[in-house]
Amino acid sequence: MSLQIDRREIYRYMGASGEPDGALKALAEEALAQVMAAAVPRQVSRRVSLSLETGGSVRLGQLETASKSLYRHLEGCTEAFLFAATLGTGVDLLLRRSTLSGMGRTVAIQAAAAAVIEAFCDECEKGLAAAAEGLYLVPRFSPGYGDLPLSFQKPLLSFLESDRRIGLSVTASLMMVPSKSVSAVIGLTPDKGRCGVHKCAACGKRGCPFRRA
Repeated sequence: MSLQIDRREIYRYMGASGEPDGALKALAEEALAQVMAAAVPRQVSRRVSLSLETGGSVRLGQLETASKSLYRHLEGCTEAFLFAATLGTGVDLLLRRSTLSGMGRTVAIQAAAAAVIEAFCDECEKGLAAAAEGLYLVPRFSPGYGDLPLSFQKPLLSFLESDRRIGLSVTASLMMVPSKSVSAVIGLTPDKGRCGVHKCAACGKRGCPFRRA
């Protein structure tokens, strides 16, 4: 797997502020190497029609959800991709084993895995953009962002047949298995100016410590 991983993302997920010291950098590099060795990234997507209904309801193909945040995010879009990706069960096993080596190593592997799944999703979007046929992708919007309920993961993943196609399922408590996975809605718009907004700018969780300035 060849991905461009921004080390600053790993340091940020590890809670570092400013320039990290050599020990933290070494721990991050070791964790990243382990995650890259364990990961078997897979993705699935489907292009669907989009309709923004009166009252704030969003219809995505045969799915429908009420979310003002998603509604605003998709304004101006004409279609959407429903998308899911996972790093696979090997990373979950790596995380479980890391608990035997201390909390610091577990935190580093969690951070590295978070950076890797985001980088993989970014890489997948390049392929989706190439298939967009003159339209442009707006940033992915995941269940749990803003007021889009986390429960929307269930119908989204079911519609994508993610369990059968990439081994990704969701539990009764709405946890994705494998844990280092992403589900999202990605709007398609004719407006090129909308395609550069980072996902953190679209999220309503302004108190999040990982939110970019």
